[in-house]
Amino acid sequence: MSVGSTSWLDDIRRELAAAGIPAARRRRIVSELEDHLTRDPSAAERLGDPGELARRFADEVGTALTRRASFAVFIALAPLGLMFGILFVLLGPAGHTASKPNFVGAAVILGSQLAFVGGTLALLRAWRTRREIVVTAAQAGVLLRRAALGVAGGVLTVGGIAAGAQSAEGVASWFAPLAYSTAAVGAVTLSAAGLALGRAYQLRPVAAGTASGDLESDLGPLVPSTLRGSTWRLALAIAGLVAVCIAIAGVIQNDPFDGIGRALFDGLACLAGFAVCGRFLGMRS
Repeated sequence: MSVGSTSWLDDIRRELAAAGIPAARRRRIVSELEDHLTRDPSAAERLGDPGELARRFADEVGTALTRRASFAVFIALAPLGLMFGILFVLLGPAGHTASKPNFVGAAVILGSQLAFVGGTLALLRAWRTRREIVVTAAQAGVLLRRAALGVAGGVLTVGGIAAGAQSAEGVASWFAPLAYSTAAVGAVTLSAAGLALGRAYQLRPVAAGTASGDLESDLGPLVPSTLRGSTWRLALAIAGLVAVCIAIAGVIQNDPFDGIGRALFDGLACLAGFAVCGRFLGMRS
């Protein structure tokens, strides 16, 4: 390898470190470039400025980390959601308890809804951009905000379940062990997702451009033709579907009036969330 190639490799090492690329990945990149330059010493001229090349590498790595974090958050929330659902169903409409445990309160209700919305939105956008080698800084911001919302909701849910298990009285003997197990599983999976999210935040893409797409493009073929062309119409339809599902659940639990009340509240909450956070989460442009 020529002296010029060696100097170019030294420069790219410094630029890769300055761009924030993790050490292990830096070594792999430099090793591949070194092998390439060994076979063709003149390739350094074609590869161009070390700073620009390092930035391109950083954008590609940052994109991969951002997408990986989005998938990780959804995967982390899946077992928590499943176990929480089992826990809630086992309590049943009759309660199986002398009194409802405290975890059925604002913290868990709000947390579970935020986790579901954030995790699902992160998954949808990550899947839609899965073939893009580099996403824009704006698009990465949307993905990370959605994933962070999912983690925050999950943490709130885990805390509420653990607190409810500790303070519940007159409940079945199986409740506390299952509730603590649910909280423990959530704590482990969310910790792993949080680490992935933290790595993604440390190396975010800086490519120029907008966060293309909205809720309709995220859902893709799942959106009926009658709802296409207006994200507000789509949001109204989703809010209505949520309200209907909650109302039906109330009827099944022999509590139709309370179910209707919760249905109206949750439907309006969906629309309020879309109005307030729609742009922030990339659901509308």
